[in-house]
Amino acid sequence: MTTNNHPIVLRFEGLRPEQLSRFELHRLRKQMDGYEFEPRRTRFNKLLIGNETWAKEALAEIDEMRMENFANELTKLKKRKRIGEIEKRMIEGPKDPWRPSKHGPLREVIITAHADWFAAAGDQSTWRGMMAKRRREKHFEDLAIGWLTYNFGEDVVHARADRDEKTYHIHAVILPRGEDQHGRSMLIPSKHEAIRSYEHAQDIAGVWFAQAGLLRGEARAFASRQAKAAGMKGPDPVNHKPTWKWRQEVAVELWSERVALNARSSDLDARETAVIEAEDAVGADTAKVQARSDAVGAREAAAQDMADEANTVLAAAEGLAEDYFELKENADGPCLAVTETGKASNSAKALIQRVAKSKKGRRRAEGIFGRVWSTMRTRARGEAEEKLGEEFAQIETTREALMDVVKDLPPAIRQHLGTTWKTVAKQVVSLRQLLRKRGHSAVDGGRSGSTPPDATKPDEK
Repeated sequence: MTTNNHPIVLRFEGLRPEQLSRFELHRLRKQMDGYEFEPRRTRFNKLLIGNETWAKEALAEIDEMRMENFANELTKLKKRKRIGEIEKRMIEGPKDPWRPSKHGPLREVIITAHADWFAAAGDQSTWRGMMAKRRREKHFEDLAIGWLTYNFGEDVVHARADRDEKTYHIHAVILPRGEDQHGRSMLIPSKHEAIRSYEHAQDIAGVWFAQAGLLRGEARAFASRQAKAAGMKGPDPVNHKPTWKWRQEVAVELWSERVALNARSSDLDARETAVIEAEDAVGADTAKVQARSDAVGAREAAAQDMADEANTVLAAAEGLAEDYFELKENADGPCLAVTETGKASNSAKALIQRVAKSKKGRRRAEGIFGRVWSTMRTRARGEAEEKLGEEFAQIETTREALMDVVKDLPPAIRQHLGTTWKTVAKQVVSLRQLLRKRGHSAVDGGRSGSTPPDATKPDEK
């Protein structure tokens, strides 16, 4: 595994019982500004050892140790009949179950490595790279749990992994339970060699985390001793930053990064707005072009319909002229029909197809040519009736002349002419009635003509 010479980072911080409440507020992110961590990643924080009520349980256990020691002390004084000491201790009350020190009886352990070591697991811009980093964090997490339980056993009352800050790291709390020479339950940090000797803790951590490819931290104490033995100046002492100060620096760094990200986000928002506006403008132009295209298409379709309509009317005119079509009367008016000549002619097929191309054109042709046909028929009927009236008048004149001639003929001839005349008179009467229906009232001015020559009239000659 590639290490890039990254060391394991191991820190111990003294902790007092009254500080556990602040420790829990930090764990629950209730006393941190939003720029000190990434709120969206807090849900990935993981409890490794202990439960959610570990702090209350630890404080309750310390109180129990305090009260148990006090009760045992009073029992022993009572057995020894030290009445004065009992009264004094009753006034003083229970004592803390640890020896006073500047560090406190508990220890907070921080285990981590450089952020670059975790990120070097893979390309963080890809999904595979992020999953490789997650696997590296899980391996580191397993090693840390093993190291804590190996060195501190059940005294590890709490451990958690934080993933919502800049670098993955693990917090642990050591409650060093033990007994002093008097059999009292006490908190004794020095019972653990890793706490008693910081250099030893770094040694065993370096060996343990070598499985992940990490190195031991710089052995400055050993180098300082060697330099002192040789009469030389050793390395400058390292003043480890308190956790609170380190958190402040990380918070400032995270805040700077967040400001930069917000600036980039604002720039991206402005660009996105510009892109949206440009897309809207393009969409509006596209809509206008489409509307124009639709209007042009509608005009072209209307023009084509008009052309088809005109072509149909012309085809109907040609067909009527060639006697391929005829107009028939029905309940709806004149109707264009194909004649027998049109059915038999190959030339009429093209005209039939042209007429069928536009229903509107066909209706218009039937209306136009139907009106023309009706006008022509009315005019022809009037002319025919007028001609019949003139011919009837000539018949009347001829009849009168014949009557003048017939009356001078012999009776036998007049009788023969009378029989013939009845037939002619019947046809003349029918013709007069027809003309009267047509409105020719002038035909009533003459005689009836129904009277045949009188066969019984005496011969005047």
